[in-house]
Amino acid sequence: MKNIFTILPEDFFKPLCSKYKREYSDCIQLIFKSFKPELSYGVDRDVVLSVLEDYFDSMTQDMILDDNEVLKDSRSKANAIIRGLKEAGWLEYEQGENHTINVVLLDYAIPLIESLNRIIREDEAEYQSIISGIYARLHSKEGYKKPYELILKGVAEDTERLISELKRLNNSIKKHVEKQTNEMTAGEILEHFFKYHREIGSKAYLRMKTSDNVSFFRSAIIEKLEEMLSDGELMKAIKKGYMEIEQEKDEDKAYEMVVQMILGIKSAFFRLDEIIAEIDRKHAKYQKNAVMRAKFLLSTGNNIEGKISQILACMVKQLNEEAEQNLYDEAPEDLSRLFSLYPQGFLDNESQRAIPVSRKIGTVDELGGDVLLSEEERAIYREAFKEKNRIQFSRKNINSYVENLLEGKERIKASSIPIESRRDMIRIIYISLYGNHRANCYKIERSNTRIKVKGFEFPDFEIVKR
Repeated sequence: MKNIFTILPEDFFKPLCSKYKREYSDCIQLIFKSFKPELSYGVDRDVVLSVLEDYFDSMTQDMILDDNEVLKDSRSKANAIIRGLKEAGWLEYEQGENHTINVVLLDYAIPLIESLNRIIREDEAEYQSIISGIYARLHSKEGYKKPYELILKGVAEDTERLISELKRLNNSIKKHVEKQTNEMTAGEILEHFFKYHREIGSKAYLRMKTSDNVSFFRSAIIEKLEEMLSDGELMKAIKKGYMEIEQEKDEDKAYEMVVQMILGIKSAFFRLDEIIAEIDRKHAKYQKNAVMRAKFLLSTGNNIEGKISQILACMVKQLNEEAEQNLYDEAPEDLSRLFSLYPQGFLDNESQRAIPVSRKIGTVDELGGDVLLSEEERAIYREAFKEKNRIQFSRKNINSYVENLLEGKERIKASSIPIESRRDMIRIIYISLYGNHRANCYKIERSNTRIKVKGFEFPDFEIVKR
């Protein structure tokens, strides 16, 4: 396999890695633009110098080269840039008519500059034009005179480009999702959201789902590829063209490569749904994240319930990680103030529920006999899962616990609930938090009486059966 550095000179990227990389980059673009009206990628050196001089006229600071030479005027700076690009292998000099010197871009530099231009412009592909071009090639009667050169080779290249552009869109959305951080203000989130909508939502994504829908020609393309595989005479002609163009002498290998190309194109079109589904998922995730973050920050700057939930989760985690707990250890002062809960009219107990996460289930490989669990091991794992679910402070578990406490009773005080550990105290806090959930078997009636039980102090409340 060829390596790019077997083609490019050793110092090719040196200008773009130097301290004047921005100036070099701008000058490369200007030189490339100056070749547009010409018949070739060559133009008089004085013309190039003039273009670069105009650029450096707006640059007031001096340029200091590696040999400490200081360049002050625009012409010397322009000469230095041309000299640097020539030494790095981007361009060369060529003698023109009337003994003029032309600046000529080298062949391998041209596609690289074109790629840099696409990156700078952030060009978005017209997916429909790519896929309709594939369709047109496969249905061109003239093209079947040379089916490999005029049809299959171009179809394979366009299919690869289509998949590449869709993956690029996928990565663009991923980049925007990753830019959302907890440090962003509501204004920054909204500004980022509208920028995303301008660059992705109303451009590439919308076109992909509407006018540029890639599924429009897919069935006809796949049908044509299957006809191609089943036509023996056509496959012979394609194989012959492959051997001529790709300089392959082995007929069997040429036939195998042609079949692989056709099957590869078919496979790519079948995979389009997976790529588009991934793009849809990331697009929906970005929209949801942006709306939820902005809604959270705009609704209130001090979301008490969310903070309480995080504090309790942190305490439960710490409790479960420690093997032994001393019931009467003095709690840290910054935590002891957290045990006083007050009703808040804007709280929504639904926020305590875990957010459901949808996962795509792939094909599961068959397990080997050596990794299967015995019945005894299965029973142990089942019991471990049950125990884990039993000790969770979920609304369902808390409701069941209170239901047992209220058996045969209409109401009880929170102070009457046995407290033997910090875990029991945290359970009482959760009973209070879940108290007004409609699906519970109980409700909470609060009071202003503070009580102290087993070293814990909290406002007492009554638990009333619904």
